[in-house]
Amino acid sequence: MSAITVDGDLVHYEVLGRGGRPVILLHGWIGSWRYWIPTMRLLQLKFRVYALDLFGYGDSSKNTAKYNMASQMRLLDQFMKQLGMPKAAILAHGYGAQVALNFAAQYPERVARLMLISAPIFDPGDLAVRVPPEPAKPAETQDDTTTAEKTIASAASRSPYPANDPGDDEADKTLPSSLRETIRNPNAIDRAALRRAAAYLAEQRRIEENKPSVRAAAPVEPDILPATAPVNGEKDAHNPLESILANDMEGLLGRCFRKSETEYDKLYQDIAKCDNRVLRYLSRDFSAGRTLDAIRLLPMPTVVVHGADDPLIPLPDEAIWDYVTQSKEDQLVPIPLVGVRHFPMLEHETFQRLVGMFLETADISKIELKERWRRRSR
Repeated sequence: MSAITVDGDLVHYEVLGRGGRPVILLHGWIGSWRYWIPTMRLLQLKFRVYALDLFGYGDSSKNTAKYNMASQMRLLDQFMKQLGMPKAAILAHGYGAQVALNFAAQYPERVARLMLISAPIFDPGDLAVRVPPEPAKPAETQDDTTTAEKTIASAASRSPYPANDPGDDEADKTLPSSLRETIRNPNAIDRAALRRAAAYLAEQRRIEENKPSVRAAAPVEPDILPATAPVNGEKDAHNPLESILANDMEGLLGRCFRKSETEYDKLYQDIAKCDNRVLRYLSRDFSAGRTLDAIRLLPMPTVVVHGADDPLIPLPDEAIWDYVTQSKEDQLVPIPLVGVRHFPMLEHETFQRLVGMFLETADISKIELKERWRRRSR
């Protein structure tokens, strides 16, 4: 057993492989690092493979204050930093796919390539009229904003953590400390951090004018992906994940495997070490629309794997695949697996071969698999 601590809480992980490029495996809503063992054994000869327990799972800390998306992202951030990984390939399943997608959207330069497995991908209901997002452009320099204000806003925009979050050690830093941060991704916008920066500036102006001031608490932002496109009305908040996870882990497991199946027993032993309360946090403020937009904007090679018979997250339809792959067929490859439910790594022998191709094929558009989805000619 190996472990690190993140803000005083234990993070358990296991590692196989003596050398090679780093690969990180993130588990889903049910189970722990353990169901990645077959994949780890396959990859250990060529890669250094790490499997983590997210907060609330397996042998990692059970601290409800860390069950939000920001804290799980911080877990991954600190894990990579403490183990000296500036960049890694990430394979992520279910909830792990949510964490990995948020992380890759915020820190694209730290994710070499990404595989999203059984990810919560839904039709937000407005695909026919939804305006596809464009990558953020650098802000114009000719405006009325002072250099100091721009510097503060740029530094603040880097933080992916909500204000007042227990896992956010950046919120209480002094301004000089924040300004010493390296801005790795200036195009990623954290609106909560921008508001905090604006509040700081406003307070400084009031102090300079000798006006009394009572500092209001910074607003707490929901744990969602940064808005990458104009909000498309109420449908952008479409959240089918909330009803799917309105259950305990044993109930979710029963939808994935029959009790007579070997996989059921193995996963049941794992969920006995997990905190069911974590499920209440996993679907909060999920947005189907923003998720699709974030996938579209991923700059790294990305493969999206989904079981055609998944009983938890239905297989995305043609309209969804069309939306997320538009103008980026060479960078994003959807692969639906026929006859597979929610755990491709346990159910489908082709999955292990697919993982090898994903990690070793320079151009992922060249991955040859009978079941992969291809855009129809118009």
